Amino acid sequence: MKYQIKDNTLVIEGRFEAISSGLKGGRGRAGCLFNHEVQPDFDNYDPLEYLENLAGFLDVKPPYFGLLTAVSMDNLCVMKDDYLTTFVTAGITHPSVFRVNRVGTINIILVVDGILSESAMVGTIITATEAKGLALMEMGYDFLGTTTDAVILAYQNVSGPSIEYAGSYTEFGEKIMGTVLMGVKEGIKNTEQSFSST
Repeated sequence: MKYQIKDNTLVIEGRFEAISSGLKGGRGRAGCLFNHEVQPDFDNYDPLEYLENLAGFLDVKPPYFGLLTAVSMDNLCVMKDDYLTTFVTAGITHPSVFRVNRVGTINIILVVDGILSESAMVGTIITATEAKGLALMEMGYDFLGTTTDAVILAYQNVSGPSIEYAGSYTEFGEKIMGTVLMGVKEGIKNTEQSFSST
């Protein structure tokens, strides 16, 4: 895996098996994962077309998974724990409908050097979502996410372990919990500091 920030976009390249809850998401192979910064007033009539045009502009060839965020890439948090790398952009300007307060997006991309079972892939999404909600609660918020949050999980076997489960009490689950908790908290703090200084 290699990653870079290119034209306000986090671009992660590799040969991945992946699952995404984002735009044009699903389950499949991907040569690229990306998280693109849009303007806070972004209101594109066709976000899928926007994503495809963006991929062309970035010279990203299918198959890929992409996310959009209004959070500045300056506030990207990258957390590494052994064979897991977690990328988080976090803003809370669009809380979920259960709590209407302010608005934003929390995007989480987890990249694993190893092989995950199908159960572990699904479990990773659950554990990452639990960690995101816990981070928000520990920061004193009364909502568990925003209306546009998304998660991508990708793995490629380079030299890492074979992982069967991803619950929070497994070794892998603890890595997910730790990196996502830290990334969401740091991401929100960085984003709020950016807003308060402008």
